[in-house]
Amino acid sequence: MRRQKITKAMLCISLFAGTLAAQTPSRVDFGRDVLPLLRQNCVGCHGPAKQMNSYRLDRRSVALRGPAPVIVPGNSAASRLYLRLTGSEFGSPMPPSGPLKPEDAAVIKAWIDQGAPWPDELANEADLPPVNPKAVAMTDALRAGDRQSFMKLVAEDPKLLNARGPEGSTPFMYAVLYSDAGTLRQLLQKGADPNKRNDANATALMWAATDFEKARVLLESGADVNARSNDGRTPLFVS
Repeated sequence: MRRQKITKAMLCISLFAGTLAAQTPSRVDFGRDVLPLLRQNCVGCHGPAKQMNSYRLDRRSVALRGPAPVIVPGNSAASRLYLRLTGSEFGSPMPPSGPLKPEDAAVIKAWIDQGAPWPDELANEADLPPVNPKAVAMTDALRAGDRQSFMKLVAEDPKLLNARGPEGSTPFMYAVLYSDAGTLRQLLQKGADPNKRNDANATALMWAATDFEKARVLLESGADVNARSNDGRTPLFVS
């Protein structure tokens, strides 16, 4: 009887080990396998728009340096990124929205154990361009409900609708939040770009996803319904 129990236990262990091996890819490609997981689950809190604990996972130099051994190339067991994704030893498990699928966690583990290769072309080391002061003034006017000042700046230079404002968002994107559908149609006729992206790769349609009339105006002007932000969300997901 005891020998049968031992045999069953060994069989269970073998099956479990085989399952883990099947979940772990033989060779992980960062751009194909890892980057989409980071964008979908991590970059929202550790990216261009927000850097919790002063940490980013969208930029190689910061991700691999980190304030602590977050990623230790070749050693997932010492890497807090993997440990936070799979347990609570160093705080609440991440991401806050819920645990990764076992097969996704296995990809992160394999990538780290394979040396955490991160190609130069995906390093994202370029500095972001500065914001346009007039674009900031336009967004401030919208936030304050000063439509007259906003439209005055539009009349002076319609190109400002697509200029870089706070966190890369354009004045037109803010108009999606603070204006009605009729105003958006006017701004689009003046050259506003519905597919311009901010630092988080979000578009105006994502900002309008819960407002049917605004979304319809944007779609009629060619807004991309399949655009995907850094955290993997599309306009349909946001809505």
